[in-house]
Amino acid sequence: MKLETLFQGQEGIRIQGDSSSEILDLVYDSRKVTPGSLFFALPGENVDGLAFVQEALGRGAHAVVVPEGSSVAAQAVLVEASDIRKTMAHTACRFFGNPSSELELLGVTGTNGKTTFTYLMESILRHAGSHPGVIGTVSYRYGRESRYPANTTPESVDLQRILREMVQAGVTHVVLEVSSHGLDFHRVEASHFSCGVFTMLGRDHLDHHGGMEEYFASKARFFTEILPRSTAKSPKAVLNLDDPYGRRLQDMTPVSVISVGSEEELDYRLEWATCDRGGTSVEIRTPGGALELASPLLAKVNAMNILMAAATSDALGIEALAIARGVEALERIPGRLDPIPTEKGFLVLVDYAHTPDALDRALGSLRDLTPGRLITVFGCGGDRDRGKRPEMGRAAARWSDLVLVTSDNPRTESPEAIIEEILVGVRDEGIPSCEPTEIGETRPGCKAFSPVTDRRQAIRRAVSIAKEGDTVVIAGKGHEEVQILGGERVPFRDGEEVVRALRGIGNRESALG
Repeated sequence: MKLETLFQGQEGIRIQGDSSSEILDLVYDSRKVTPGSLFFALPGENVDGLAFVQEALGRGAHAVVVPEGSSVAAQAVLVEASDIRKTMAHTACRFFGNPSSELELLGVTGTNGKTTFTYLMESILRHAGSHPGVIGTVSYRYGRESRYPANTTPESVDLQRILREMVQAGVTHVVLEVSSHGLDFHRVEASHFSCGVFTMLGRDHLDHHGGMEEYFASKARFFTEILPRSTAKSPKAVLNLDDPYGRRLQDMTPVSVISVGSEEELDYRLEWATCDRGGTSVEIRTPGGALELASPLLAKVNAMNILMAAATSDALGIEALAIARGVEALERIPGRLDPIPTEKGFLVLVDYAHTPDALDRALGSLRDLTPGRLITVFGCGGDRDRGKRPEMGRAAARWSDLVLVTSDNPRTESPEAIIEEILVGVRDEGIPSCEPTEIGETRPGCKAFSPVTDRRQAIRRAVSIAKEGDTVVIAGKGHEEVQILGGERVPFRDGEEVVRALRGIGNRESALG
């Protein structure tokens, strides 16, 4: 496509040089430039794309896009953009032929519940005879194709590229996790959504946003700006009105709103939910009558996720039988209250909960399913919002019998310093400290906590002290496959560490037997 065609109709663009160049690819990483590429020199928090213009040209870029007013000494076609990220989004949409217009694109946003929602929708859509694709935190996937993601919401060039691939592969519906970073950096700016879904809002990413109002404003843009601009026929907003931010969105959203929650007047209402260690059952009141669903997913926290997926599916015209079969068929979600098989009489779950609200809801739900002790292992990431650390400590101490506070991607911070900030909240709940070697020996009904800096050791300790009827929760990392220590990404998976710990118990028992 010719350069001038790519930018035709876009505002805030000034082209210096030959605009008839034929563009063969779009790139924002200079290392991936090939001859004929258009390179976007994106500003970054740590690295400025302008520093890589010469490298991009040396690799054969035909032209570069730079922020308006940039000083670039280069013998090349330069495109100045008043908002380079918006420009990249619209340019990518045109270059890849506006693929979202050929799909049913569903976007889900909120602090927690997005990934579970995408898995539920994927299963429901399959049972409805559709061909779904998913773009989210765990993977980008369709058919037999699956990739580990760099971001929950891909950069706009990557997003439009993968949407085009999905169209070519016969995908009919795509469920996309829309993060606040994705909205702030205009990654979904030129995409056309059939439906937008809001799960809930809790404290997260405040190191980026600054405060909850700024965080909410970022999420709200999806419903007040992106969704209304969609060329899809009658776009809809599915909102969780049990959440106060969902109530606010209801009054702000100009498209058709579908209300979901537990109140009597809502379009889709959770009538009841029952949970045990075998799964979750719910009854939902819909505009067409009652819908009963059974799911292998554990804990009441998943009742709302099931409600949101069922309401969205029903609103899209999917038959009740496909909804029921899709919900029932989804046995697990990687790193989301994900059970690790054990024959020891206790339950071990790996969960991604890394925000105060997520941890509070997960542990509160599991408290009712635990006849014995609730044992929690968790930490907080380094170089991120420090204010949530004591809040997570309070949540863990509120619901758990035994708490092992450990490392979770400390990055460039001291793990011990992070743990100490978490322990402020743990101590606020009034539970006593205990030596790691003694924490499993506490009397029934007594609470205790212990710091264990090494995450592997904390997991092994938690599993080793578990008894019949107990629930062990390894929280914070979920599906993640690395531990970030300083600038190094060390292979580490919570689920694998649990399996090794269980194997160690079995080996000890065999030796004693």
